[in-house]
Amino acid sequence: MLIRTLATTVALMLAGSAGALEIQLPPETAAYKPSELPGYQLVQRNCMTCHAAQYASSQPPASPRAYWEATVKKMKKPFGAQFDDADMPAMVDYLVKTYGAERDAAAPAAATKPVAAAVLAASGKDVKTLLAANGCMACHALDQKVVGPGFAEVAARYKGKDSVAAVAANIRNGGAGKWGPVPMPPFSQLSVADAATLAKYVLSR
Repeated sequence: MLIRTLATTVALMLAGSAGALEIQLPPETAAYKPSELPGYQLVQRNCMTCHAAQYASSQPPASPRAYWEATVKKMKKPFGAQFDDADMPAMVDYLVKTYGAERDAAAPAAATKPVAAAVLAASGKDVKTLLAANGCMACHALDQKVVGPGFAEVAARYKGKDSVAAVAANIRNGGAGKWGPVPMPPFSQLSVADAATLAKYVLSR
């Protein structure tokens, strides 16, 4: 019996070494609930690089603020999510008011001001300001893949006369399945002009 078990184990190991099994994941379709709270854009940018939006919607709806604070902190340490400590309060505020115990509470008017201010501040600015304001370099690099594709790879794929419009639309609308299983959240707060500015920069790489 022991010899037979060992033989089976060895056979399985040899079969496994013959070639890696490739698994094709379906494209991500879930999205976080839109909100004017500052944490909405932060959660889109920081959370969807590691897991789907269903993670938030599947949490207990009565979860208090302390639960969401602990969850966000857990994502950074020990799980290693790459976002600033300064982002955490706004992310927690969005999550508890959208998916947790405070979801029926009206968001204070002051909470919408930072989003509006950020959009106005970015509007019409140069490309470096737009890249920084929207956290583009957290997921992209110039010539290599990080979470999303490098800008040079995007430029190579979209080379053509309508490329600026196509890339600008992808920036504003987001998408999934084009560059792998990790979705790109939509940046619909960008104006068409600012999205085109970013698209031209990406395509010039």
